[in-house]
Amino acid sequence: MSDSSAGIDAKALLYSVLERLGRDNLRMEMAGDSRGAISRVLRSCMDGLRGSGASDAGTLQTLVTALMHYLLTECMIQSERKIALDGEVLDIVIPSMRMLRVNPDGALVILIARGDDGLLAHRLERVYTLQPERRNVWAVLGTGGVDYSSVDGVRIYLPDEYAYPPARPLSSIIEDIRGFMDSKGIRPFKIVA
Repeated sequence: MSDSSAGIDAKALLYSVLERLGRDNLRMEMAGDSRGAISRVLRSCMDGLRGSGASDAGTLQTLVTALMHYLLTECMIQSERKIALDGEVLDIVIPSMRMLRVNPDGALVILIARGDDGLLAHRLERVYTLQPERRNVWAVLGTGGVDYSSVDGVRIYLPDEYAYPPARPLSSIIEDIRGFMDSKGIRPFKIVA
């Protein structure tokens, strides 16, 4: 079922939830510990998707992608997005492609899995040719229905209601990105709240 057949636009849903919850309040929450704010946004979006009957894998992937882009922008995290390189699309690179080329250990690649991504392991293998530091490759999945048991050494993030160990809850991703940046000496921009 696609977004249009379900009658809901996942991006529009996200932005209506953000407006309803109050962007300024969310921005202030995310400046500190972002987990609660992200969890509230996710929960409201998931409730909206369930209420419309549009919780298929493609819709969830669209929602997760839009949420990641919103979070990176709102938290002023240095990143490059949707980079086509050597036949592979890198969804998110933190802090930059330049850093990935010069010092792969200082760069994080976040892959956003598409729908029922039975090709997750294949996509990751292609990403590893660009980012050989496997611990610096994270995957965000929109649904718990993707088999990631064969994926070794990659951090997997799922929407909170689907996240059971070893997967991590998506609400923790900004804090984890901040931790990665701190460990590499990368200074994020400051949020003015």
